[in-house]
Amino acid sequence: MSDQTTVVLRTASPADASAIANVYVESWGTTYRGLIPAPVLDGMRVLKQTLDWWTTLCHCQPGRGAVVAEDGAGEVFGFASFGAARQRQEPGCGEIYTLYLLADRQGRGIGSRLLLLAAQRMAASGYRSLAVWALSDNPACAFYERLGGVVADRRTITLGGVRLLETCYLWPELQQLAIRLQPAPFGEETGRRS
Repeated sequence: MSDQTTVVLRTASPADASAIANVYVESWGTTYRGLIPAPVLDGMRVLKQTLDWWTTLCHCQPGRGAVVAEDGAGEVFGFASFGAARQRQEPGCGEIYTLYLLADRQGRGIGSRLLLLAAQRMAASGYRSLAVWALSDNPACAFYERLGGVVADRRTITLGGVRLLETCYLWPELQQLAIRLQPAPFGEETGRRS
């Protein structure tokens, strides 16, 4: 049984590939059921994702990386990956490629903490702004909007033969996002929940 009260955030390594793959596949199944065609979700395989994540983590270039959230027993239950923006053309724009938590760990502020750590790593690598692409019907869009992300673009993607709309949220000043994500000093209310 794992210790769910302790949360450790750290840099991901290739040894985390299998755990990240498990979170990725499970999160897609719970987050996107009803949004993405079932055959796409049901066809996802942890082994393939493990190989993909292992390759990604073994060949991280400067300015790219991943961070994980693990419990007191060392079990990974969330992660975020980041690097240079893939679609935005502005110099110095980074992107959060993935941000996933197991469903039973959501709503506790851990996603905000992962996003903060990723934003700090990106700022240290010289990124000045940040983009996140999310399916427009994804409930996580409200999370990005609460954090001040502005809609910068929309695009259509196709998964399993179904066209889906994605929204790009942009923080023109990465430091402003980091400030919004900083935890309030003990005893102060911020008026925001994550």
